[in-house]
Amino acid sequence: LSYELGCKGVTIYRDRSRDTQVLNLGKAAPASQAQEDRRMPAGLRSPRPRPQVTRGETVKMQTGCGKLYVTVNEDRDGLCEVFSQMGKGGGCAATQLEATSRLVSLALRSGIDVQAVMKQLHGIRCPSPVWEKGGMVLSCPDAICKAVEKYLEKKDRPDLEDWALEVAGVEGEGGEHERLGMGEMLGVCPDCGSALISESGCLVCTDRSCGYSKCS
Repeated sequence: LSYELGCKGVTIYRDRSRDTQVLNLGKAAPASQAQEDRRMPAGLRSPRPRPQVTRGETVKMQTGCGKLYVTVNEDRDGLCEVFSQMGKGGGCAATQLEATSRLVSLALRSGIDVQAVMKQLHGIRCPSPVWEKGGMVLSCPDAICKAVEKYLEKKDRPDLEDWALEVAGVEGEGGEHERLGMGEMLGVCPDCGSALISESGCLVCTDRSCGYSKCS
């Protein structure tokens, strides 16, 4: 065609092989987005940015390390971030929780199905599982999974009342925290598998021959 048209020369470019080109196919992407796309391998994409305002709720979960507060937030596209905090900042447990929450938030904003993310956290076991109202919490990651599931359950069932009270172990009428009395099972002994109970403010094994104590 170039010969028939009498062209003096022909130059062929592979589309997007150069930063600037004389012909573009389709709608031109913003310069920042085009540069980002070129830096990422094919098939990968960057997570969507966090909006200025999100909405969500905080769920209190009981774990073997103490009370864990899990905040689940969402934007227009669905769940976008998860925060978890236990007591004061600092310490190994706090850093592990922050790392877990960051990775979960990154996965959610990258468009990964929330059920696939929760599947990776579900069932992770630590040496100090505890009984929470509604089932056993095996670890802090497992508690984060259960808190997100409770949040999604509330969205799927608008008729579910006082769901937060149920998760947090709060009595519906009096509004006071439900406290486990002495002698009630609080977990499983990491040494022998027997029940753990609270004595003098410490978790001890019910099997006296075992002698496990979390305080010792």
